[in-house]
Amino acid sequence: MPARAEKLLIAHFGELWLRGRNRRFYIKALKGNITRQLRCESFTLEDDYDRLVITPGKGSTTGSIAAKISKVFGISAYETAYTAKPTLRSITATAMRLIKEEKLSGVKINSHRSYKGFRFNSIDIIRSVAKAAQEAGADPRLKEFKSQIYISVKKDVAFVFSDRKRGAGGLPVGTSGRCVVLLSGGIDSPVAAWYAMKRGLEPIYVHVHGFPSNGEAESSKIRDIIGILSQYCPNPTTYYVPSHVFQMSAIKSGRYELIMMKGFMLKLAESVARKQGAGAIVTGESLGQVASQTLSNITSEESGIAIPVLRPLIGLDKAEITQIAKSIGTYGESIKPYRDVCSINAKNPATRSDLNTYKRIAKEIKLGSVAARSLKMGSIVQTDGHSGTCSPK
Repeated sequence: MPARAEKLLIAHFGELWLRGRNRRFYIKALKGNITRQLRCESFTLEDDYDRLVITPGKGSTTGSIAAKISKVFGISAYETAYTAKPTLRSITATAMRLIKEEKLSGVKINSHRSYKGFRFNSIDIIRSVAKAAQEAGADPRLKEFKSQIYISVKKDVAFVFSDRKRGAGGLPVGTSGRCVVLLSGGIDSPVAAWYAMKRGLEPIYVHVHGFPSNGEAESSKIRDIIGILSQYCPNPTTYYVPSHVFQMSAIKSGRYELIMMKGFMLKLAESVARKQGAGAIVTGESLGQVASQTLSNITSEESGIAIPVLRPLIGLDKAEITQIAKSIGTYGESIKPYRDVCSINAKNPATRSDLNTYKRIAKEIKLGSVAARSLKMGSIVQTDGHSGTCSPK
């Protein structure tokens, strides 16, 4: 067996391990997503029962790799570990190195052996490390500890680490299929996209804009929002679609104009879904948050749409959505000035629409035809990640 690196990363599956007969499918997808996420890194990836071991290669570090796998859905937790020979002496020396380098004190020592063929057991490991830690003044403890060391012993290697970090969780992107995300310049829809990815959906973005040209939309803050989301799913496809055909057609819709706009967007998304083989539409709607998001308006807007419309934020309030936006990194871009087409058309909108009235107006303005014409005027952009291009090592 080839010699292991001194430091490496261990990624845990979590939820995927409970997938029964489908487990291999999910783990294979996870490994593919990790490889795609680390396309700019040099590394090796190994299966290790209920976890994956990622070893940095030339030019890469555990730090740079950890920053990227922290955004890979399907990883429940990960840690940076030192490797040691599976002997008491080597394990103890490696644990002491970790204690000194990370300046640990008041430390609890944990040990687990997956291979039981050695003459020493987990208690022997804990005693050996605790004795060395005591002599070094690291104050080993069983209770009221300040930090912990974990030792995992296999037949050919031992892993020693102190800090297990929480991963992105969820399911690997793509395992639930593809979806079309209606993406605006606001706070909500990027968070909805993030939730969709977390449950295994690969996003295709559709942004309806009010600029004179698609190029202006492509260079707006929408590009930067998609760039941030690309850290969770690299290389997404985005449709930039102008709104002026709709605006010209719906000028006499009165208080139904905003509702018709949302219906127009769903028609667009449905058309893109058919082209891209997506099985659902995702929006950032939260029930009752704004005029177009009342139950009757949602019912009207969704009428005639043949595929599911998913609303991951339906039960969240604005404060909760904002907190998530900050945690995933989209908030800063979302609050920058930007005039979304929904705000352009949000003049005294109806809050309780009548479905028959909606259908009548949709027929009068030929909503399906308007959506088809608008889509033909749009542009399609493939984003190459947030951090730019790179050449695989």
